[in-house]
Amino acid sequence: MKTLLKTPPSLARTGSLGPLSEQVIPAMPGTNYVYSSTFTGNRPLYALLDCKANKSRALIHAGILGREVHLHFAFEDATRAKVSSIKVAKTAKLLGDVNAEFDEVFVTPADIAIEDFYTLSARRNSKKLIEICQVACQQRKTSALVVPGMIIAVLTSGHKYGLFLAKELTPTSVSIDAYHIWAP
Repeated sequence: MKTLLKTPPSLARTGSLGPLSEQVIPAMPGTNYVYSSTFTGNRPLYALLDCKANKSRALIHAGILGREVHLHFAFEDATRAKVSSIKVAKTAKLLGDVNAEFDEVFVTPADIAIEDFYTLSARRNSKKLIEICQVACQQRKTSALVVPGMIIAVLTSGHKYGLFLAKELTPTSVSIDAYHIWAP
């Protein structure tokens, strides 16, 4: 079973026209990033990187990415997945034997409508993005269930703020639309 949400055609994307890099390309301070990405059982790590870089990464990249990797997806079935901070994934031994320092990351559902997410990301309203993430993540939760249509807020101790919309979910993957900024 597959659940799919359609992306409004007005959403402009950033990123390169060619294939995305597997290199570690950190986000630039103050740059708004709007993109789509897919995470799978083979590529469950979410790194809030520059748009020239793949956001979905394999478990073996956790040590190399260090503070640039932020979230881990675990797939339950076609109706939900779980997203956790990279530190929670490390503690649960989901990353294997990795010796790296990671940022604190908080993740929780955001109380905004899908239309508002797309408007916010299309307008690149970073001030409002930061505000939404700070309010949503006040309780400092480190894991959340992800279902289609849900918008998740992300806040890191390294001052990255992001929202992602779970669009398509299968038993082994989740496709998202996302908007993030690094605001040191």
